[in-house]
Parts: sequence; structure tokens; C-alpha cells
Amino acid sequence: MLRLRRSVGLALTGATFAVLGLFLAPAAGAKFRLALAVSDSTPAVGQPVTVVLRSGVPLDFDLKLIAVAPGRSWYDVVGVVTGESQLARADIPRDGFGVPVVRAAPNRWRAVIRFPRPGRWRLVIPNGAPRGFMIPPPVMEPVRVHRNP
Repeated sequence: MLRLRRSVGLALTGATFAVLGLFLAPAAGAKFRLALAVSDSTPAVGQPVTVVLRSGVPLDFDLKLIAVAPGRSWYDVVGVVTGESQLARADIPRDGFGVPVVRAAPNRWRAVIRFPRPGRWRLVIPNGAPRGFMIPPPVMEPVRVHRNP
């Protein structure tokens, strides 16, 4: 009898995982690729830089783009700019700022940014959804800004 109960328990556990897999599978299939391209990855302070954001599928919402200043925490800046973290602490715009994006196609956005000071900035797409942000973010691209000659 003991063997029979153990077998039934294992069969129920396996069935539970199978049912859970059916519910979780659509979420895994909803993932898509995000990419960011910068016209100049070593611009001078104040120089306009064009940034193109792309998604692997057309989206019915706009992606966000956030610039994180050198030496600053991406989590704090992204959390404050998006308003999605009550733990985040950042001095905006000194620590970083949101960059306005314009939709160019159903899966492409364009932005122009001018970095206010030199150093290693990071451009972040915080999420592939209309709200919130991911840890780690799906895209984080470094840009080395140098002083004007």
C-alpha cells in the first residue's frame, strides 16, 4: 500500500507541473528582442546624438529611453524616471533623465540626445512593456562622452 500511495503522489506532482507549464508557456512566448543603436558612441559634450530603438515585433505602446549619468546607479535613475520604485533615490536631471522618443515605425523609435557632461553614460531601455522596469534592464548601452576640444 505504501508503494501505491507514493506512486499516486508522484503522479499528482507530475500532473501539477504539466498544468503549470500550460499556464506559463504563453508568457515565455511573449518575449521579444529589443535593440538600441547610437549614431556616435564617443560624442563630445553637447553634440547631438541620434538613437534608434527597435523591437522584434510591432508594439502598441512606446518604449522608454533613459540616460544614466557617469557613476550613478542605473536602478535609482530608472526607478525615479519611471516612477516605478519607491526605494529609488536619484537627483534628476543630474543623475540622469528620460529621453523623449518619437515613433518612426510600428517597431522603431528615434531620439536625439545631447549629453551635458563628459564620462561614461549609459542609455537604458528599462522594459519591453508600457509600465515598470526589468532587473537587469533588457538593453543598456554605454556611451563615452568626451570634452569639447
